Amino acid sequence: MSAARPASAGRTFPLGAVRLGPGPFATAQQRALEAVLDLDLDRLLAPFLVAAGLDSRAEPYGDWESGGLDGHIGGHALSAHAKLWAVTGLDVLHDRMEHLLDVLERCQDAVGTGYVGGVPDGPALGEELAGGHIDADLFGLNGRWVPVYNLHKTLAGLIDAATHGRSERALTMATRWADWWLSVTKSLTDEQVEQILTAEFGGLNEALVELGTLTGREDLVAEGRRLAHRKLLDPLADGDDPLDGLHANTQIPKVLGYQRLADLARHSNPHSDPDGDPAAQRFAAAADAFWSSVVERRTLAIGGNSVREHFHPSSDFTEVLTDREGPETCNTHNMLELARLRLDRGHGGATVEFAERALFNHVVSSVHPGRGGFVYFTPMRPAHYRVYSRPHLSMWCCVGSGLEGHTRYNELIYTHDGPDLRVELYTPSVLDWSEEGLRVELSTELPFSDQARIVVTAETPRARTLRLRVPSWAELVGLSLDGEPVDAVVVDGYAVIARTWSGTTAVTIRLAPRLVAEPLPDGSGWVAFRYGPVVLASRDGDADLDGLVAGPDRMAHVAHGRKVPMRHSGIVAAHPPEAAVSAVSAGSAVDEGTLTFELAVLRERSGELVPAVVRLEPFAGIHDERYSIYFAADADPHRALAALRTLDAADTRPPSSTG
Repeated sequence: MSAARPASAGRTFPLGAVRLGPGPFATAQQRALEAVLDLDLDRLLAPFLVAAGLDSRAEPYGDWESGGLDGHIGGHALSAHAKLWAVTGLDVLHDRMEHLLDVLERCQDAVGTGYVGGVPDGPALGEELAGGHIDADLFGLNGRWVPVYNLHKTLAGLIDAATHGRSERALTMATRWADWWLSVTKSLTDEQVEQILTAEFGGLNEALVELGTLTGREDLVAEGRRLAHRKLLDPLADGDDPLDGLHANTQIPKVLGYQRLADLARHSNPHSDPDGDPAAQRFAAAADAFWSSVVERRTLAIGGNSVREHFHPSSDFTEVLTDREGPETCNTHNMLELARLRLDRGHGGATVEFAERALFNHVVSSVHPGRGGFVYFTPMRPAHYRVYSRPHLSMWCCVGSGLEGHTRYNELIYTHDGPDLRVELYTPSVLDWSEEGLRVELSTELPFSDQARIVVTAETPRARTLRLRVPSWAELVGLSLDGEPVDAVVVDGYAVIARTWSGTTAVTIRLAPRLVAEPLPDGSGWVAFRYGPVVLASRDGDADLDGLVAGPDRMAHVAHGRKVPMRHSGIVAAHPPEAAVSAVSAGSAVDEGTLTFELAVLRERSGELVPAVVRLEPFAGIHDERYSIYFAADADPHRALAALRTLDAADTRPPSSTG
């Protein structure tokens, strides 16, 4: 097997360079691995065989896999096998990946045009579009449920099999698919292509740019530019914020393409001024504007965004706090890919902070640590709960993202500046940096303890700089080499150790996490509590958890159980919201082993406000139970109660997710 991707495409490390040590990330990855190995590959492949006019020996899966999005999980599964093989080295994963490729190649050969996919009547779609028959709305194209979005999953799976799975065959298949696509659009006008892009199309633009970069084919990169979707690109590049009301995960993958195109211009000629290329400058401006809008103005404490799959007004988070359908997991997986691309481009402390927030809170909690099962929505509504997928039944987009997305941890723990290393995230892991002859083992229980130990082993003496991140959520307490204290030099948020590394050296960094009260970006007075990188929440009981493990219904991914009235939420008597931290057990944990804190609140009882104590603990550890992350904070608790009652009076909206 030969790799189709360079060992290091940027500042981040390839998946295979990092292994996780024991901890929550490893547990989540293991649950994802078990879910992948439990998949019946023949059932996943059935839609592809049917679309190619071939017999299938198995019935396809149901749910979304037989409801018009046939084959989308197959694409995710191909990616998942390749990525999980890269991070575990398990032969069974590579063997199963090859089986998927065997059948997909047979389907591609049978169709004969390069097309391969599970879309119902998919081969005819290309003929329709090439002939100028285009009937598109947000979730439909020529009578099919987001077929280009679906096909993107197949192409992305082939690219991942080529890169992470080191399959030259997959690269050839991906190129054949791309040639089919070019044959579809070659006679279409830009206006017609833009019309196709009305329907959600996943990250097809990004995939074509990546494939073009891997193969050296400028025509594929040019097609990625053509699929930018000017309706989003132009206002972002012009400095506007058009995101209010847009379907969130339709937009995020497009921006992955913008980021790749901006970075491609820099990588192609690193000594040139990127501002000298107007097109690259616009892609960069659009990606930066999108990042700023989502991360700075629309992201919640856990690192997620959106309500009912859409971007709410950045000036008003009310719907996020009252609706059952909170941040969608797919969004956060894709935002983490955007973070990775931005870290490949150059270091950014805010980018690392976002990635840490999203991984430690939203992503790691989106798979059940015991029985498995993936989460679609994570409600921010106080005292609500989440629903988990059921194996072999639930075939949602967030199941597909969950199958492959729990390899994200490995990508973002370490970065490098040429031959110099940065430790970005403090989580148990091992980095084998073969190019530099270095092995790095990181052990820590942060934030449950105050230190991390980094053991660096050098095959031969190496003069290198090690940078250890000092997060904004902590104070640097001490630094030592082989047990001997050393003066810490902190530059741009990193403790810097420049020396010649020889043999084995143990570096210990001590960090004192801080407890903070974090208001919503809209300034509305709601507050969440965070200790270090970990968001805290209260447990609110396990009553009426209807559909906790999803059934067969179309909307089974939504937590339809009883809503607890907003007026029953805890109110913190504090203003501004940041001052609410004073209501937390004198700022220290009542149980440091579990990071449990006590929060003094007021609750409505029989129309009156009475004092109460709420126990807070890490949100990521709360499952199969109702929880509250956000609390109303106001110097006048009665005013806060009146506002909560107003929300209750207006709370009549039924579930409306489109999927």
